[in-house]
Amino acid sequence: MKRAGRRQQSAPEPPRVSLADWAEQHGRIVVSVFVAVNVLLCLALFDPKLHTGGDSSSYVLLAESVMRFGDGYAQALWPGPAQAHTQYPPGYPLMLGPLVLVAGRNFVVLKMLSVLFCAASVFLFALFVRKRSAPRRWLYLAGAFAVNPLVVDYSRWMLSEAPFLLWTLLALRFFQDDEPDDMGRPFWFALLASVAAYYVRSIGVMLVAGASLAYMMRREWKKFLVHGVVSATLTLPWLIRNKVVGGASTPYVDQFLLRSVYDPEAGYLGFWGMVERFFTNVRIYSARELPRALVGSDSSWAATGLLKALAIAICVFLVVGFIRAVRRRVEAAEVYFALSCLAVLLFEEVVSDVRYLLPLIPLILVYAEEGLSTAVAFLRPAAERSRIPALALSVVAAVGLLAQMQRVPQNMDMLGRYVAGDRYADYAPNWRTFFESADWVRGNTPADAVVTVRKPRLFNLLADRRVLLYPFATDKDSVLATVFASDYVVVDQVSGTTFRYLVPALESQPTRFTQVFRSAEPSTWVLSVSR
Repeated sequence: MKRAGRRQQSAPEPPRVSLADWAEQHGRIVVSVFVAVNVLLCLALFDPKLHTGGDSSSYVLLAESVMRFGDGYAQALWPGPAQAHTQYPPGYPLMLGPLVLVAGRNFVVLKMLSVLFCAASVFLFALFVRKRSAPRRWLYLAGAFAVNPLVVDYSRWMLSEAPFLLWTLLALRFFQDDEPDDMGRPFWFALLASVAAYYVRSIGVMLVAGASLAYMMRREWKKFLVHGVVSATLTLPWLIRNKVVGGASTPYVDQFLLRSVYDPEAGYLGFWGMVERFFTNVRIYSARELPRALVGSDSSWAATGLLKALAIAICVFLVVGFIRAVRRRVEAAEVYFALSCLAVLLFEEVVSDVRYLLPLIPLILVYAEEGLSTAVAFLRPAAERSRIPALALSVVAAVGLLAQMQRVPQNMDMLGRYVAGDRYADYAPNWRTFFESADWVRGNTPADAVVTVRKPRLFNLLADRRVLLYPFATDKDSVLATVFASDYVVVDQVSGTTFRYLVPALESQPTRFTQVFRSAEPSTWVLSVSR
């Protein structure tokens, strides 16, 4: 009977494995899913059209210049010989160059490079947080980053943000493996990746300087010396070249000090003006731009009080997490983050934009999560310490994902109209007529014509004509001096500066201009100039 009783006893059940445990054990599969989700979102919200800002046009034109051996790194925008370019470092145009050589000005093909950069950034961020964060919690961080609307937004444009994000994350990942008193491969790879980031965007100098300062603060003097000498040797050629060909090492210093790049006559800021700008930008980025980073640049959700409250809470926890990280050990990531935030907050508030947050989003998520974890560390039981940050990250990811899914139907409709032949699908009406004026100029003016226009780089790419930019000045004679050096002038409705500076000057001498093209409403005019 006893033996039979023993035989009837059921075997012990195998231990249950939670979903979080399974994901932790199969991290590669989960990260692959995150990358795939990011790519799907990028494709669902893809925009095949040209960005209306001038930066995208410049990168294409510069990529063409680096592929034409002999031209140098130059642009033939203005009348006369091509002028050496000194504003944007050559890293991104060099990456675009081979694609431009093969596909020409096929913007769809060129933009796929940004999709690739963003997908690779998702992978690198997952590696970064897996080593930095607590078990399981890194999965929530990686997931929140993979579906972040700002990352997806900048996969659609030919801009340097996506490659800069990639090189920054690559450098931060190598810095994690850089052991004290060891100048092995991680040290050198991190240094080279930092320099590469600098050659993609000038603000990458903050990453280079951040690493050197971190070594100095930790009193790793040999690394500090070697890193400083080698990084200076690799970065100074760009500054020296700019000084030789352009007279200034970088144009950004002047822009930092101007009150407004769109109103140079307003002059420069003093010390207290810069302090005031700092706090103004703190308010702008915490209450306006960070909400846009959480739900998308164009989402109406960003203006809601709930999103602003969420963004401000993230900023509070971010500060707590950053302080905690600095007290633990000063790494390159912390110094880079502090320097970059300082640069962004001291830049002109008139050009404050969510794009400057993209390379900082990885560390914003990391520090905010660490700050929240610190805040809940007093709770009991200990299990809650993990659940609350995980829940918060899930909320951030869900909000971003829902906001993007809301935009997918409209974007798919735009893609359908674009494929059907509408090249201007979903452009605002004033931009549509601006593009129509460029098409008219391309087909109806001499190849050597010169055009005065508010968006010179964009217009040059579209119309293939040399261009001039009228000065932002109320002095009519100085504006007319530029206009009379051209054959045509475009009166657009895409910028307020046109009616502030250009139109009053034209109206002062109306007999010198003849309308040769006028679009439908909202009208864009092309006027011929009688010299």
